Amino acid sequence: MYINFEEIKRMSDSIREICGDDEDTLLDTLDGETDAMDVLGKLIEQRQWAKASQQAAKEMAAQYTERAKRYDARADATTQVIGHLLDAMGVKKADHPLGTVSRTKPRQKVVIEDPSEIPSQLMRITETPDLTAIKQQLEAGEFVPGATVEVGNPGVTVRIK
Repeated sequence: MYINFEEIKRMSDSIREICGDDEDTLLDTLDGETDAMDVLGKLIEQRQWAKASQQAAKEMAAQYTERAKRYDARADATTQVIGHLLDAMGVKKADHPLGTVSRTKPRQKVVIEDPSEIPSQLMRITETPDLTAIKQQLEAGEFVPGATVEVGNPGVTVRIK
């Protein structure tokens, strides 16, 4: 869809000179003179479709994440059964046309029962900038070395009636 922003801006400026601050008259006249309101309607429809598609994709992703977790649990359970079968067979390794399976030693992992009891020399400390505090200082006109405020694009609010 081609949108001639320059033409719409030129027409809007001309109409605004005639009707002043009356937004309703401006929009009605602009609608009669350009296709801006039709384009706006199509853009609103496209945005709604994109938002609905986004939500559907998120829901599908959640469903597939749950499905992946079930498959992962199934694979883990099957691995356990393979281990029990190897134990029952009395072997540590078995060659099969579909693959070779081997019994491995159990892995050890550390379990933290109470993090507050861990000695400080065994702790990792992560420092991250406090963005909220930095923004407050910058907005107050204070200098913060290594930080600036970046102004983004103006936003758009769309309310569907």
